[in-house]
Amino acid sequence: MKNKNQVAVLSKLCALTLLTLLPLAIAAPVTARGQGATSEKISVLNQPSGPTDAGELETFLDGLFAQDMQKNHIVGAAIAIVKDGRLFFAKGYGYADLENKSSVDPERTLFKIGSVTKLFTWTAVMQLVEQGKLDLDADVNAYLDFRIPDTYPQPITLKHLMAHTAGFEDLHVGMVTLETEKLAPSHEWLARHIPARVRPPGQVAGYSNYGAALAGYIVARVSGQSYSQYVQEHILDPLGMKNATAHWPLPSALRAHESVGYMYNADAYQTFPQLSSHPDLYPAGVMRASVTDMARFMLMHLQDGLYGDAATEIRILHAATARQMHGTLYAPHPRMLGNAYGFFEFDDNGQRVIGHSGSGEPMESMLLLLPDQNLGVFVAYNSLGAGELNRQHFGFQRAFFDHYYPAPGIEPLEPPSDFAARAERFTGAYKWTMSSYTTLEKYLALTGPTIYVTNPGDGALLLESPFGNWRIVEQEPLYFRQVDGPFHMTFREDEQGRIAYLFTDLTPMMAFDKVQWYETPGFNLPLLITSLLLFLSMLVVALIRFIQRLRQGAAQPAWAWPIRTAFQVVVLISALNLLFIVGNMMWGEQIVFGIPFAYKVTLGLGVLSAALTLVALGFVFLAWKDRYWSAIFRIYYTLVICAAVAFVWFLNQWNLLGWRY
Repeated sequence: MKNKNQVAVLSKLCALTLLTLLPLAIAAPVTARGQGATSEKISVLNQPSGPTDAGELETFLDGLFAQDMQKNHIVGAAIAIVKDGRLFFAKGYGYADLENKSSVDPERTLFKIGSVTKLFTWTAVMQLVEQGKLDLDADVNAYLDFRIPDTYPQPITLKHLMAHTAGFEDLHVGMVTLETEKLAPSHEWLARHIPARVRPPGQVAGYSNYGAALAGYIVARVSGQSYSQYVQEHILDPLGMKNATAHWPLPSALRAHESVGYMYNADAYQTFPQLSSHPDLYPAGVMRASVTDMARFMLMHLQDGLYGDAATEIRILHAATARQMHGTLYAPHPRMLGNAYGFFEFDDNGQRVIGHSGSGEPMESMLLLLPDQNLGVFVAYNSLGAGELNRQHFGFQRAFFDHYYPAPGIEPLEPPSDFAARAERFTGAYKWTMSSYTTLEKYLALTGPTIYVTNPGDGALLLESPFGNWRIVEQEPLYFRQVDGPFHMTFREDEQGRIAYLFTDLTPMMAFDKVQWYETPGFNLPLLITSLLLFLSMLVVALIRFIQRLRQGAAQPAWAWPIRTAFQVVVLISALNLLFIVGNMMWGEQIVFGIPFAYKVTLGLGVLSAALTLVALGFVFLAWKDRYWSAIFRIYYTLVICAAVAFVWFLNQWNLLGWRY
């Protein structure tokens, strides 16, 4: 792709990669449960016992996919459903290649399955555990040729990686590239990009691509094979997954069958650029597969590690190991959904569900297993607009479960009579733990999902987010349930008894940090806008003075050098700060490809501005002491310098002051 076209998709790419590496479960009003727009329009009677008739299932899915693909501008999709030990249904919809009018083939068309790759990584880990080559409770440093820092007394184990509770911050700088020749050799990327450990392991979930990549690297080191080779030889080949691969670039025999990726822009479908990640990151999301090949993987897990057809039976995992993988490894509360050994608990409408979603830019996929029903579903889309459909408990999952497993009745809850006295301790803003804390990526939290908990005074709490609002009622201390739904939320205190975290059934893979008032978008964005308006006004004042001097020439008296210098410094500060914001908007979103030189220069502008702000503070004192200008202009000058000080605070608060990456 030409550079010009690459730049055109950067904003979409970064919005997807940096903020939705996995779909956000709460990205729709929870009050809409059971009556989503998708399922309302499908005129097929509900089947409370699950899909039993392939013809009825096809009628339902044909209507669902036609509606969703049109609404969300999706070019192609496919689905496979397994039931009772066999492939029950599979079908492709739309095109794998729009230009050549190549239809999606459920057996042969390969989709990027994104983070669903991690399920293969965790399966590989458990195979090596069975062989005695890995210990889930050992310090991962025992298996590495570099060292994860001992930030906390507790070591990070493979269990922590599988449950996403290692305590890593989330980083994305340099994760992907459009130029494969710039890829770092295996091992180097992981060793050079170790995220900071920002919380003790085992306490809080924070989804981590790095953690999965680390586990895959351990698989490679212990097995003596590359990650891709190991998965191919020990999982894909034994299962007969001929249209699936963990290799990149794709093997030549499969290239013709990979679906093209699309995005919808300017009322037209455009081909999405082909992205490459570093080899060390393959275990987090490299795989391509057809939906029927993924059906084989689902059947293996539903049959406790055994895959069999009429001709042969293959055991990938011991039965006890597979059952262990499907059991709860971590949950923030004994009565809440949590994380299994790599799977997430997506229980819905009274059904036990484990699964995983994936974003393989621009493609989306979701795998759902219902062990008690001996049923599995894998769905994949090849277009950027499918993000809404891929959110657990919403989109496709919502429509499927409401149709085949209608929600049981919800008993109404009465608020505790004494709740009003303690309601305020829960109120505030909460950001998700899939965030950066020590690098410049921290500023992404300003545009990332924030939940605001408020007290409406009616005995419930109101959770407000950019995606919808819902009310929760306390059932027991710190433990809440939706007023009109089955999902639960719980809060956790810190050592001082203050509320520190919010956990939800909807997001078992991550929690939400309670943030201070000065860390909220509601404080920072008005502060930033006000400061920028003052800087801009100072440039306007400077321009007006410049024009006046040109017109009046020698008739206008020149300022003495201290006054002139004071004015020039504040004008320069204003210009630098405005240029910083422009540069951050132009290049800051591209950090997923690495830190471009222009962005490094932009960060330098912030450092220079901060140094000049210190000088300007001295001029504020002199301006009032020696009565530079009129009183009104001195007040205005002081306000601009105060804005400059606030801007320095802003840069430092969000790790944008200096080169912190």
